[in-house]
Amino acid sequence: MFNKRKERGDWINPLYLPLFTAIPIDSWLIIKKGSYASVELSMYIIAILFLIYSGAVETSQEEVKHRVFGYIYLVSALVFGAVGLMIWLANT
Repeated sequence: MFNKRKERGDWINPLYLPLFTAIPIDSWLIIKKGSYASVELSMYIIAILFLIYSGAVETSQEEVKHRVFGYIYLVSALVFGAVGLMIWLANT
């Protein structure tokens, strides 16, 4: 029983969680036409904050792989924040 659980847990790595959650959500909200509803704006901000948190946690690790993903998360949070700000300023 524990071997099956370990086999399933091998492909679920928390390091890759923002790649499958926050980055697609922010990408979809940038591509979306029209103005943001309050729920979409909250989701956008929460996803950016999640990327910042995961990037800060991963860059404090000693392994190179974790640091690379941490910097990817931090840079993507910066890019999503800047693009979201430009879209918001263009619509007002």
